[in-house]
Amino acid sequence: MQMLGSPGMLASGFVVPSLPANAKRETNRETLERLERDLILIGDQQLSAADSYRLYGHDATDHGFWGCGVEAARLDDSSEILVLIRSDGEGTIDARLHWMSLSKLYTRKQALLFYEVTDTEGPTEDAMYEVLELFREVFECAVEKNWTYEKRMHFYHAFPFEELTTKDAVMAFRSVLFGCRAFAGFELKVSECE
Repeated sequence: MQMLGSPGMLASGFVVPSLPANAKRETNRETLERLERDLILIGDQQLSAADSYRLYGHDATDHGFWGCGVEAARLDDSSEILVLIRSDGEGTIDARLHWMSLSKLYTRKQALLFYEVTDTEGPTEDAMYEVLELFREVFECAVEKNWTYEKRMHFYHAFPFEELTTKDAVMAFRSVLFGCRAFAGFELKVSECE
C-alpha cells in the first residue's frame, strides 16, 4: 500500500473536505494531545475506544453509514463541534471523508437504540485501541514533520479501517504503515509491540 502518495494514487475523485469558514480545526499537536489523553482514559477504562471513535450517521441522501471519527473542529460562533468522519466503503460506495456535526453522529449503543442498527463489520474494542495507538505514533511524525491539512486528509482517506477489525490485523499492519516512504527518517519513540 502506498500511503500519502499523490491524489491520483488514491481513489479517483478524492476531494479534500473543506470546513466552514468559521471553523477552527485541530492542529497536528492538538490531535496528538487528544489521542494521548483518550488512550490514557481508555487504558483506565473510563472511555471506550470503539464507542468514542466508531460512529454511525446519515449522509445527505439519508443513507446510514458507519465510520471512524478522526479529527474535530469547533465553530467560532457557537459551541458546535464538528467531527471529520471517514466513512466505510460499502459495496459500490467508496469510503469518503466528510465533516459532520457531532450532534448528528451516534455511538454503537445509540445507533442500536435509536435506529436498530448494529456495527457488524467494525473493529473490536482491542482493535480500535490499537488503531488509536497507531494514530498517536503517526501524529508524532506529523508534528515532527509539520504535516499539512491536505497530507492528513490523504492519510485518513488511504488508511484501511475496513481491513483492521482485529487486534492481530492492526499489529500486522504496523510494519507496513511505518515502512512507507512518508515515514522515512522518522524514528518511532515506542518499540513495536508483540
